[in-house]
Amino acid sequence: MTLNRVEASAKIVQRYFSQPLPKLPQGFPNGWMSAKDLTVLYNAGLNAKGDVLEVGPWLGRSTTAIAAGLRQRETDGGTSLKYDSVDFGITSADEWVERFDEPFNLSKDKGRVAQAVYHPGGTIAVLIQNLLANDLLKYVTNIIRGDFLDSPISRKYSLIFCDATHDDKEIHRHMPRLAELAAPGCVLVFDDVVTEERADLVCGYLNVSDRFMTRAVYPDRKARCKLLVVETQT
Repeated sequence: MTLNRVEASAKIVQRYFSQPLPKLPQGFPNGWMSAKDLTVLYNAGLNAKGDVLEVGPWLGRSTTAIAAGLRQRETDGGTSLKYDSVDFGITSADEWVERFDEPFNLSKDKGRVAQAVYHPGGTIAVLIQNLLANDLLKYVTNIIRGDFLDSPISRKYSLIFCDATHDDKEIHRHMPRLAELAAPGCVLVFDDVVTEERADLVCGYLNVSDRFMTRAVYPDRKARCKLLVVETQT
């Protein structure tokens, strides 16, 4: 018997909230992702079927959740997987303006953005430091600094998390390459996708089996749930 869309969606939601977010020695790094969305990424890492790609880790809040899932996966007897991460790695105010075409606001996020950018080595150095603090750096294979579209990656991924589809322009820029890198049956998770119209735009590049938005599961805006989770066909 074929599941209808409602039944299928209920099952996909259950998969990504099946295990609670673990407690870590240093907690999760500063960032804008809710605990509920981090739980989705943790379960995605825990249940990953193959190699993992992350685009836009910033300071490693999402990376920590995925890597913690991969660590638990290995603890449970799973094989080690490759985990590649790509980020601009901003090191100056000028670079911020060049990359994002917006002024560099010293007070953004209570000054924490400026603190990370001006940290020796920039934001990627902070990312590495945050992973080391929770003994998770060993689960990240490569941290690549630069534009995702110029990065030297060629393997197929079974789990992709992308924090670079914030608007239509970014979707059209990044989705062709993401679709190219997705293995059959890939799970793709996108941050800041909260409308059906934008979800449809993202999914138009993929061979979708099922999908859900965390905002639909937790509609209270205070929860800050804003992930789109897509499972592709095998």
